[in-house]
Amino acid sequence: MIEQLIKEGFALKNRGYYKKAIEVFYKAIEKDSQSLELLLEVADLYYLLQDNERALEYLEQILDKNPTHIDALKLLKKIFIDKKAYLEAEQTAKNIYCISHSSDDLLEILKILNIQGKYDEIFEYKIEQQTPQISLELARAYFSKRDYENAKICVDKYLEEEPASSVGILLLGQICLAQNKKEECIEILNRMENFERTPELLNFIGLIEMYRENYQKSIKSFLDAIKMEQKGIYYYNLANVYFKLGEGSYAKKYYNLAISIEPENKNFHFALANLYYREKHYKRALEELSDDFFEARLLKSIILYDTGYFALARQELDLLSKEAPENEIIKDYQQRINLELGLN
Repeated sequence: MIEQLIKEGFALKNRGYYKKAIEVFYKAIEKDSQSLELLLEVADLYYLLQDNERALEYLEQILDKNPTHIDALKLLKKIFIDKKAYLEAEQTAKNIYCISHSSDDLLEILKILNIQGKYDEIFEYKIEQQTPQISLELARAYFSKRDYENAKICVDKYLEEEPASSVGILLLGQICLAQNKKEECIEILNRMENFERTPELLNFIGLIEMYRENYQKSIKSFLDAIKMEQKGIYYYNLANVYFKLGEGSYAKKYYNLAISIEPENKNFHFALANLYYREKHYKRALEELSDDFFEARLLKSIILYDTGYFALARQELDLLSKEAPENEIIKDYQQRINLELGLN
């Protein structure tokens, strides 16, 4: 009898009748209340119904009885990721890997660490079997750390196994762009002509078109990316095009939209400050500048110089020169201040 119920439950699940399948599995649990697998099926069905709270109730029952139940842990990890509870997802993924020692489960840890920006922790893992997907995650981590040489080595390994991967080819293009190899980027872009237009690809196209001074095409690509996904970086890149075109009002609008999405992003604030500086709105520029960001401190020094606060500007420039003794901008403004103060 229970076998028939289980068979019926799976048939309903496979056809997408999740609520009816739950009712059938409930009947099966009444006949075998100790079955963790039946509890897992109910948890999975609630997950498919997007009722994570009910799914968690059943997962707790399973893990109370068997804390190393790997399938229950994997479903728990999925729920944490859906809820963007990445610390809990990370710990669960690590628990799974301690049980399985599987490359696939190591890959899950690397993905979650990448999402959180914990790149250095990724490099601490001793990776015995570097699968193509692991190579891709390593490439992403190196790219985020601006270690473009190692990023390219890893993405090349990935593309050896997955030569037609749009994700891998796009990442290769982004690495080349970061290395200022723009002609190679154009070649890579040609390889992606028939790829599905994802927001990330549209953003890349926008950057290349901006380099080629095809500004209207660039604007269109960024706007198309924004229609699909409202990310701060897309607004920021769009603002940069308008900045290049000298259209300050549009640039301000999109810098502010980027900041509204990522208020802690210092690059976005710096770009807006630079725009205000170009317009000689010094007070508003200073309001956007962070004291723990090198470029922001340098711009602040320049504003102090432009507004006649030579001693304060010199004081800040002297501090900056200790961090970047070969910086030509710092040297230039130090010389200007010396001339103003008659110190030469």
